[in-house]
Amino acid sequence: MPERSYPLPADEYARLQALLELQILDTPAEEAFDDLTRLAALICETPIALVSLIDDQRQWFKSRVGLDARETPREQAFCTHAILGSEIFEVPDPLDDPRFRDNPLVTGTPNIRFYAGMPVSSPDGQRIGTLCVIDRQPRLLSPAQRQALQHLGQIASRQLILRRQAILQAREAALQRALLNSAGCALLCTDNQGQLTYLNPTAEQLLGQSAKALHGQSLCRLLDPRELQARALLLGLQQHSPAPNGFAVLSAELAEHDTSSHEWTLQRSDGAELPVLLTLSPIRNDQQLIGYLAILQDMSQRQLFQQRLQRIAEQVPGMLFQFIREDAQHFYFPYASEGIRPIFGISPQQAAQESHLLFERIDSEDLPHVRASVARSAAELSPWHQEFRVRPTPNSLLWVEARSMPQALREGGVQWHGFISDISERKRIEHLKAEFVSTVSHELRTPLTAIAGALGLVVNGALGEMPPSMAEMLRIAEQNSQRLTLLINDLLDMEKLSAGKMVFQLRNQPLQPLLEEALDSNRTYAERFAVTLQLKGGCTAQVCVDRLRLQQVLANLLSNAAKFTTPGSTVEVQVTPLDGQVRVSVIDKGPGIPEEFQVRIFDKFAQADASDSRPSPGTGLGLAISKELIERMDGTIGFTSSSQGSTFWFSLPLVETIPPAEPGSD
Repeated sequence: MPERSYPLPADEYARLQALLELQILDTPAEEAFDDLTRLAALICETPIALVSLIDDQRQWFKSRVGLDARETPREQAFCTHAILGSEIFEVPDPLDDPRFRDNPLVTGTPNIRFYAGMPVSSPDGQRIGTLCVIDRQPRLLSPAQRQALQHLGQIASRQLILRRQAILQAREAALQRALLNSAGCALLCTDNQGQLTYLNPTAEQLLGQSAKALHGQSLCRLLDPRELQARALLLGLQQHSPAPNGFAVLSAELAEHDTSSHEWTLQRSDGAELPVLLTLSPIRNDQQLIGYLAILQDMSQRQLFQQRLQRIAEQVPGMLFQFIREDAQHFYFPYASEGIRPIFGISPQQAAQESHLLFERIDSEDLPHVRASVARSAAELSPWHQEFRVRPTPNSLLWVEARSMPQALREGGVQWHGFISDISERKRIEHLKAEFVSTVSHELRTPLTAIAGALGLVVNGALGEMPPSMAEMLRIAEQNSQRLTLLINDLLDMEKLSAGKMVFQLRNQPLQPLLEEALDSNRTYAERFAVTLQLKGGCTAQVCVDRLRLQQVLANLLSNAAKFTTPGSTVEVQVTPLDGQVRVSVIDKGPGIPEEFQVRIFDKFAQADASDSRPSPGTGLGLAISKELIERMDGTIGFTSSSQGSTFWFSLPLVETIPPAEPGSD
């Protein structure tokens, strides 16, 4: 017999997908479906009743009464036509219906002469099969039988819904079980009374017992009873009520919070004790409490790590700290080492709970600068470095140095990690040194001036002509006295700058005349080294500076350039306008600055060659003084260097621009 075609539903692909998702094809018989087919055959008075499911090639019978076959080809299936509609599909006599009169199931076994099928739908409404009844005699269903078959078909559809739900629940349970079993932390589940119902493998390993051995025991039995009793007493005091008993000690906080976390001592079956963090959460089903989830974290390694850090922190001079600033009004110290006690006179716990106490210990004169520097560090995320005074007690005063690095927090605010050390002794020594330098310098200055003056008179012939050897010795003595005078003057300037005693006469003035004056003043010195000084171009910038102090800076930079540049070459001074500033650069053509010396070139007494035989001697204070002077005038100073020469520059804030004079004007 040639293959017959059969109609397809419009949504055939979605229908097949819904059938496959039920995972019901080729599964064993189930009593729920067998009951339906038996009842359908009984009510409809037919010898055959089937639950038939239609896939792409066949109709497969999930349940069957009166038929031995497990499946038949789809092109022979009456049910293929039944799933095209939503109502009962009835064929009173297939021999009278051209669609079925030549069907092998009609002309041969089982000799179908009557068919009625009610479509069975998947949970999402796809008609995937039928509940059908078959007779070997032509007939019609009575109205009552049709109604019953319709209801039974709907029950079959609901059975598929239940099956789908069971599949999803089993899949979800398997996933949850896999997640629980593979979790790296100890997970335990309890019932409403805190009796253990589940432990994952990690929990079994931590507790040293199997889930089977612990099933039904109270979670409280795993914890130190002394800690439970102390916790119960504390809860009673806090709640002004009798102390709770049993599992209520652990779950008391869950009446107001979603989770509860506390550290406990876990008692293993082998007698060992472990510090653990227990986090307890309620498990609910449709808002109804069905149990609790407990997470145990072994704190042994953390405690060991904290102890090691504590020992390290105790060896660090001063205090280590973490400081979080949410905004100008909200800040706190999550961590402070024990070193806070001698510096601020408070404990780490006080710093964490009452951060304002630390700021109250800062000297009132320094506090505004400290607050401003913290705000600036937060805004720029720049390193925080401050020296200030604190009063750990009303009658004591310490100098401290603070250094820390800021870090922006994801939730907002800034966190600093750093340290604060007591530098009172260093400050005392610096003060003594400054007093010593000042005293010695002043005591030496007067007699040295007299000596230098006398030597100058003798060298210039005031006592008549001298033998050449004596004249040379006196010339060297005069040069050394001048050099010593320069050193003393530099020391006095440095001492004044460090002590904040140097007075600056700042006023707005054009830059060009200051540069020309500096070049004129230093040309004679440069000619001694066969070097020419040249100002490239002109400028109309106006700056706010102290004229004498700026001349001191320019003299230092020009004299250094003249000393170190190649004889016969030119030292250039260039002026470059910047955004709101003007930069002055002194460019030489010397050998450059050794790389290892560049990091400390602005330090006091720093010299690339510190030997007495260096060809260009100096005090080693000139650049340090220049840096201080420029910064006191709100400027910045720096340099670049290569083997072909060096460029020292300084930048000053631009006050205003003076328009150039008209030709021929006064």
